[in-house]
Amino acid sequence: MRSLIITIFLILFIVLTFNHFAKEDNFSKLTGPYLGQKPPGMTPEIFAPGIVTTSSNEAYPSFTKDGKEFYFKCSDRGGWLYTHVVSGKWSCPRIVPFSREYKFGEAMITSDGNTLLFCSLLDQRGSGFSENYNLWLMQKNKGKWQKPRKLGIKINTVYHEAYLSISASGDLYFFREMEEENGGCEIFVAENRNDQYLTPKNLGPSINSPKHDCDPYLAPDELYLVFCVRDRDEGFGKNDLYISFKNPDGSWSKSTNMGKKFNTNAEEITPYITPDGNYIFFSSKRTGNYDIYWVDAKTIEDLKPKELK
Repeated sequence: MRSLIITIFLILFIVLTFNHFAKEDNFSKLTGPYLGQKPPGMTPEIFAPGIVTTSSNEAYPSFTKDGKEFYFKCSDRGGWLYTHVVSGKWSCPRIVPFSREYKFGEAMITSDGNTLLFCSLLDQRGSGFSENYNLWLMQKNKGKWQKPRKLGIKINTVYHEAYLSISASGDLYFFREMEEENGGCEIFVAENRNDQYLTPKNLGPSINSPKHDCDPYLAPDELYLVFCVRDRDEGFGKNDLYISFKNPDGSWSKSTNMGKKFNTNAEEITPYITPDGNYIFFSSKRTGNYDIYWVDAKTIEDLKPKELK
């Protein structure tokens, strides 16, 4: 019996070691922007198949502006991972060391690479856990990540807040669970004034609906917002991607379903726009698992209202 256990252990060790070095070898061959992947066209394609996107569930992609760091979540590889360029080559993904400690729900690296935005069940002291997700940020100082800071009571409530994106001026876009029973979720913006956040504003009926409106991501040029909506009547599946464009007066156009090019009868979630504005990423369950897709951002031209073209 003992020899059988030892044999099984050795087999597992060999398999895991082989897989580790196989992944290391895969990444050691990757050079260039976007992990050396061939850019997609006007139809969404799986991002880095077999390397980032696997038979597991992947979501929440984000790059730094210089294109040399990439963060994402993988359910079977330890949770939150990151890879970065070392001597011109992409490193094998490593677990974000503090992601388990702080119980990341959703996370996003800012384009400058110096701030991690995330939601967590951490309580105000950072030493226990609450029953609802709140918004936090971590900042890097001299190359080292500092302790996380919970955003103030103007932003965080006794309800869920999640999925942060940030404008060039520091305004925060996120969604909040509404107070009313079965009220769904709605998207808010908290404007930054002199490094202080004002009381969040509901983005109103052009974007929000009686359904679950969530996962907002603001384009780098701030001219459009992509987000996820659950169970709208005109939707293709349980969760669809929607888009709203900024009008000349600063208001938002009535949101539009992004159509069958993006949406299926499965779930499409967690949209993300690259810092250069060239690509839209999102996760889709169309193959049975959550996979990361990307597409040329020029595809949104067809979705613009006529008066904005």
